[in-house]
Amino acid sequence: MITTQQAMVSVAHSVRLQVRDIAGDVLHRFGLTRPARSARGRLTIVALHRVLPNYLRAEYPLPGLVVSPDELDFITGVMAQHYTLDTLAAVAGRLRAGEVPDKPLAAITFDDGQRDNLEYAAPVLRAHGVRGTFFAVSDATEHNTPLWHDRLGFALAHLPGGLRQLDIVALGLPADTDRTVQGIVEATKLLRPSERDALIARVVELSGGAHRPNWDGIMSWQDLKQLQSDGHEIGSHTRSHPILPLATDGELIDELAGSREALEQKLGTPILSFCYPNGDHDARVMAAVERAGYRFATTTQPGLNARHAAPLQLRRFDMQGRFARRGNGRLAAQALHLRLSNALRGT
Repeated sequence: MITTQQAMVSVAHSVRLQVRDIAGDVLHRFGLTRPARSARGRLTIVALHRVLPNYLRAEYPLPGLVVSPDELDFITGVMAQHYTLDTLAAVAGRLRAGEVPDKPLAAITFDDGQRDNLEYAAPVLRAHGVRGTFFAVSDATEHNTPLWHDRLGFALAHLPGGLRQLDIVALGLPADTDRTVQGIVEATKLLRPSERDALIARVVELSGGAHRPNWDGIMSWQDLKQLQSDGHEIGSHTRSHPILPLATDGELIDELAGSREALEQKLGTPILSFCYPNGDHDARVMAAVERAGYRFATTTQPGLNARHAAPLQLRRFDMQGRFARRGNGRLAAQALHLRLSNALRGT
């Protein structure tokens, strides 16, 4: 039974979407969100993670990290029409050189190196003649091990008693942690790696063992070489996907320089681009990224990048399917342009 409060929240959400759609239509009609105007002389970077058909997205415990192949096809098609798309290193270099093409510079990037990127994302990019950048976690690539947030997410989704029965405090998390898979994963990000690993081990034990569907996996070195042969860029996403400001100086060297060395050795090409896990970075981390030899690094801060933007603090727009849809669920260029223009934060 729907409560009055739930009904009010639903109505408020519906109104917000209608206002967003109206704003998007008006701004688009007057050209304010059209890329040729809103992004001219700047670099637009889109951040994606997993690409899964809807029937697999329904099985994944962190759906906010997923777009469907159809959504990616729409996003890529609209961007290919209105932007000059290339790999991150290529367009970031052109931006710093002062190039201002009629169709503004843009890059489509994918974090984590998941195998679904090869199976579902690469064919979409190929169909549109687009080259992208894929950020790989080198240890996961080497051993085909799921990233820590996936291990935790799959375990939480299989707890026999459900999330409400979980003793959050006993796991070392605050008592007010949001008792959803996403909420618990977000709270776990604040733990030191050893504490995080201990928490995950405990949840895996409570769930009856590790859970990983047969469709899940990390791209292999050969898979990454295939992407390279198709013209895509491979960047680094560390060795083990830690929250870098929580790492010691020694751990930073291992995660940053170690990952770059492994990728360059296995792939036989310079690795120029880096992606901060979860976007987290500070001055110490940035200095370590520079010492490791990277030329460009991406954050999770939304926004456009001007010519003189700090190359190790490049902004990206997180892209979910809902950002390209109107309130009625229909994919629409106006909605995507609104998101990428940054005209309305949080849309």
